[in-house]
Amino acid sequence: MTGATQLEPSPLRVAIFDDVVAARGEVFHIPGLAVDVHAHADDATRLCLEKAYELVFMDFAMGRGRVTGSDATAALRAGGFRGRIVAISSDPAANASMRAAGADDALATKAHLRSYLVHVGSQHRRGR
Repeated sequence: MTGATQLEPSPLRVAIFDDVVAARGEVFHIPGLAVDVHAHADDATRLCLEKAYELVFMDFAMGRGRVTGSDATAALRAGGFRGRIVAISSDPAANASMRAAGADDALATKAHLRSYLVHVGSQHRRGR
């Protein structure tokens, strides 16, 4: 045997709750990640626990009559979700509101989402 083959870790399960990303039909094929995009967060707690997401990106406003990102974040935490939550609103006050509700971090602008995901995928593949 010439050497041990390093096994690739299972993809990190990622959910993005954002109406604009969903409306654009954005698809994320990023090594190390399995990314699902959802147009609203009305059933975020059920989805996150059912699909065993490990990382969640949460927008604040996802349409009239829909659950806000702050309410969804608080519900996720109250429902036992222990994964990482990143707020992705372009409004700093909305990101602050989601952080107060239990989000771990916030992106300053959604424009950085894809590059942030590439970075997370790279780290995950290296086992960090």
